[in-house]
Amino acid sequence: MDEKEPTRDEMIPPVFISRKNKILADLSTPADEYSDLSPKGSVDEGIQDLIQDINTLPGLVTTSSCAGRISVFLEGRRVPNPSEEISESRASEQRKFVPSGGKGAGKWLYVSHEPLNMDSSSENKEEKPLHEMFGMTPGDGKPPGVEESQGHAPRLVRFHFEPLILHIMTATLHHAQPVLSAASSSGFRESGLQGLRCLEGDSGPSPIVAVRSAGLALESIIGYCEDGGDEPVIRSLVSEEYLRMLVNMSNERFSVNSERRERFRTTILDGCSIRNSSNTKSKGKTRPPGWEDPETRKERKRAEGLMRKKLLEGQAAQDNDQNANNEDEVGIWHSLDTGAL
Repeated sequence: MDEKEPTRDEMIPPVFISRKNKILADLSTPADEYSDLSPKGSVDEGIQDLIQDINTLPGLVTTSSCAGRISVFLEGRRVPNPSEEISESRASEQRKFVPSGGKGAGKWLYVSHEPLNMDSSSENKEEKPLHEMFGMTPGDGKPPGVEESQGHAPRLVRFHFEPLILHIMTATLHHAQPVLSAASSSGFRESGLQGLRCLEGDSGPSPIVAVRSAGLALESIIGYCEDGGDEPVIRSLVSEEYLRMLVNMSNERFSVNSERRERFRTTILDGCSIRNSSNTKSKGKTRPPGWEDPETRKERKRAEGLMRKKLLEGQAAQDNDQNANNEDEVGIWHSLDTGAL
């Protein structure tokens, strides 16, 4: 008598189920109470739907994520040599200016997980210059000399665009295979297993797949930090136009990043549905509750955006009417006072 081949669900180790339940419990924490180790401290809005869909699939759970971001980062100070002496007061000032919380001892000057609106036809004439937005002082474009940097390499300011990165813990290598396949076919060609130690855990292996694409990444040095004066000054090496060019390039890459993310979402859901259907001898495809195809989701997002815009316009019109009424009332009382005189 032939033995029945176990389905993917039957292959899920109990230790993975325990790990997944703990992660899902953390993700279910209210937004105002949830915090993680990222600069933002929470799950990016642009990737929440994808995370929810993946976490409904048997044998998969997300462990960390970033939807993609524009960031401006100031490097931390190099660790001094033992022969170098730094006064206690100077060291105290350094710690105040660059708190821990970025990479190493550096500091995040700006982080955005959404494209920046740089529409030159916008009526908003009070839009901040990018130098001000990034916390930098315009410079003359010349790098610091040896005298200015006190013989040390200057601390640089780097502009980054980083595409989506997503870590997915899987119950077995069998569960990891469709994730890797979906990632590669969707444009995330640098995806792979996150090291081999995940296969050697004392309480059981849980392979972790890193979904990533280095091809969309962008980096440029845009400034440096002057530490010689009483107060550190972050000095720009580039023009406002150059910063706008970097932002426009990043916005274009945000668009490509979103397209790849949607392809990955559709591919992994369809792939896992087909595998589950073949294991259970089912003819139809099973999808997680609330699943939407890309076109339906696009229309829903568009409708939500139009609704938000309409509400904002209505609020603005109401505020204008209120201001006009207040001005009319002031004019009436002014006329009465003048007549009384």
